[in-house]
Amino acid sequence: MSKKLNLLFILLALTTSLWAQSSVTTADSVNFQAQSTKKWYQSKSDVYYAPPISSAAIAAAGLIANVYGIKRLNDRPSISEETITALNINDVNPFDRGVFDHPVEEREDSHNFTDWGLYISVVLPFTLFIDDAIREDWLEVALMYAETQFITVNLYNYLGPGLVTRYRPITYMHGHPDVPMSELTDNNNARSFFSGHTANTSTGAFFFAKVLTDYHPEWSTAAKIGLFAGASIPPILVGYYRTRAYKHFYSDVIVGGAVGALTGVFIPQIHKWMRKKRNKNGKDTSFMPIMQPNMMGMYVKATF
Repeated sequence: MSKKLNLLFILLALTTSLWAQSSVTTADSVNFQAQSTKKWYQSKSDVYYAPPISSAAIAAAGLIANVYGIKRLNDRPSISEETITALNINDVNPFDRGVFDHPVEEREDSHNFTDWGLYISVVLPFTLFIDDAIREDWLEVALMYAETQFITVNLYNYLGPGLVTRYRPITYMHGHPDVPMSELTDNNNARSFFSGHTANTSTGAFFFAKVLTDYHPEWSTAAKIGLFAGASIPPILVGYYRTRAYKHFYSDVIVGGAVGALTGVFIPQIHKWMRKKRNKNGKDTSFMPIMQPNMMGMYVKATF
């Protein structure tokens, strides 16, 4: 899944670049020319302070960290049959045990639905560039989105199954005639906590709502609430069908949805705070990702 998402981000960024640059209308030309006096690596947005070079560096670091994180997960050994047969549905907490009420025979259809739900939600924020104001800041918004999604992906890689081993619901179905043991011993089945599909879906949907409302502060409170309420629908649907696919427990998708929503809202909000701070007193803040084999971090420099 992560390899497909990586490729999808790159292709969408390239497509957006070509489309956005060819979509500057005559009405936009005055503002566009004013912005063009700044260097390409400087932040031109009036809403966010997101210098392309900083966001691109964070996104690139996120891409590298994602490749490394997925490799770490994939290199883990298969789950032994002894471990699988020792799993007991009755050991699952009562709240999460409800996933076993779903028909296991329908898990593949549910899994396919969640894949499409994920891909659509990841693409959704690129429709923001239909909006004239957002399209003028296409580079900063696109890179900020890549930065946001890769942060979500790496929260999953390193704080989800990279840190917590929890077996997927399907592993508890050993002995079922429609569930072969060869399917259960795959090391991917030790990645139940938390739901990456739900997290990335939630990030895309809430990033869309956050950016759209930030560019349109004139909208009513009811409209903004409605937009964020609508943003919760994709992760709810994907999360629910992830449980029907026997990929996750209820608590896994709840945590995944929360992680994605917080990232999708909080990362743009940081850039918004930075813009307000810079406009107010000219202070500058810069970021640089730090990556070492056993550590990831962020160098933050503030000028006062």
